[in-house]
Amino acid sequence: MNITIVNSDPEVGKQLQVLLERQGHRVLVSTDVSGALSLLETERVDMLIAECQQLELDGAPLFQLLGRVAQAPLILPTVSTLPPGQGAGAVRAQAGRVQEAVALVQRLLAQPQGDVLQVGDLVVDTVAKQVLIHGQSVLLPPIQFRLLAYLAQNAGRVVGAQELLKAVWGYEGDETEARELVKVHVRQIRRRLGLGTQSTDYVQSVRGFGYVLRVPVPHPS
Repeated sequence: MNITIVNSDPEVGKQLQVLLERQGHRVLVSTDVSGALSLLETERVDMLIAECQQLELDGAPLFQLLGRVAQAPLILPTVSTLPPGQGAGAVRAQAGRVQEAVALVQRLLAQPQGDVLQVGDLVVDTVAKQVLIHGQSVLLPPIQFRLLAYLAQNAGRVVGAQELLKAVWGYEGDETEARELVKVHVRQIRRRLGLGTQSTDYVQSVRGFGYVLRVPVPHPS
């Protein structure tokens, strides 16, 4: 995701930038609204993380610019400068809110056309019941289509096996049953989509928690 941070405290902006870049996001930082406006004139932004005080005092031109954007980003207000001696803790607290908002934006971006869910080069059309990967059509059995569609609707969020069992199969089961059933179908989905290792796979397993659908980040060659 492309994220722009606006905060008058350079230390806050820097620490949030480091946290987000470690997770693969592209992050730009400005210490004031005018600098952010210059960035936003030329850069696409999925999320704007702005200091509450700056939005209150000088937010009008920022809102006007974002109002002309076809798909406006989520604006996440944050606190102002950090209290003395509480820098690390305050940044961690903000980072938790940021991560929740990032997951929300990723889910929203996965649904730009309502019934068509797109995550990178993977497209799931819930009306036509069609799946495309790199522009190529892939046929999936109904249960696997519903499984992939549910993951696409929740793109960027780790979904547990029991939640998938209830949402896709329509009943509740214990963790072992859910995990084994989902694992079999995820393996078949990966094979049908022609996906390879975890590092190049859209459907990624998170050990001990479940599965998440997101754009894979290739390892540098």
